[in-house]
Amino acid sequence: MWFKNLRLFQLTEPFTTSAEALGDALAGKPFQPCGSQDLVRSGWVPPAGSDSTDYVHVNGNYLMICAKRQEKLLPGAVVNEHLEEKVSQIKNDEGRPVGRKERQTLKDEIIFDLLPRAFSKSSRDYAYIALNERLILVNSSSAKRAEDLLSELREALGSLKAIPLTPQQAPAQLMTHWLRGEPLPPDFELGEECELQAGKDSRVVRCKNLDLSAPEVASHLEAGMFASKLALTWKEAIHFVLDDQFAVKRLKFEDKLQEQAEDRNPESAAEAFDADFAIMSLELAALVGALIKAFGGTAEPEPSV
Repeated sequence: MWFKNLRLFQLTEPFTTSAEALGDALAGKPFQPCGSQDLVRSGWVPPAGSDSTDYVHVNGNYLMICAKRQEKLLPGAVVNEHLEEKVSQIKNDEGRPVGRKERQTLKDEIIFDLLPRAFSKSSRDYAYIALNERLILVNSSSAKRAEDLLSELREALGSLKAIPLTPQQAPAQLMTHWLRGEPLPPDFELGEECELQAGKDSRVVRCKNLDLSAPEVASHLEAGMFASKLALTWKEAIHFVLDDQFAVKRLKFEDKLQEQAEDRNPESAAEAFDADFAIMSLELAALVGALIKAFGGTAEPEPSV
């Protein structure tokens, strides 16, 4: 599978757990579906799919893992409708108002009654550990979901010394310089999208399908705005949007890269997964390395626990 987003975490010390030991640790905390009264449950599943029994998919020095999450869909509007019906019934039957504390109790009772009948929604969050680079790459656009995955991994292992990767140069500052016309690093090109923010208020300007060297972009920068998101292309092969938190979003790989995986002629879903992972991990290693270099390297991490 091909990642669509990247949240980057830096290991502050070498990851010494073997793939086998990591698999055993994750297998000890497998995904279990929601019970009748569970709002959400999560756990680990084999990343290569239901036909696989391996909780870690290994390709060279890259270890792929997958957390599955299931949550009950209980819309607030439905709960509130039942709540108002219950409050109205009490007022009519008992001739008294319903206070705030009682309303909350009634709401909790309604949720308890509705949960067994609620639909469930499942999702998977993939990540892989890059041993040589001392990085963990999480396929998530959400910082919270990425942190949740790291927390579950830390819980399974007992300890994991990893922190969000922070570059030496502030992303917003350097991206703004590029929009002002400063040369981009080798192999990088500007895309046709950016988001600009004002430093002193909440003004936001979003530009799409636009030549970013256009005068209107320059005028916003001259007015004191800075780049909070910027579309980039690397080696004419990978397109993405980089934000001011150094998160990579909306990753898109050119067809020629995906065709390299297909050229291996995989005969099963597991082989196709392995071929995709092999090509993707090598390309992302080069891309992330180039990004880190472009932003002056990584900031010196503080000791983590």
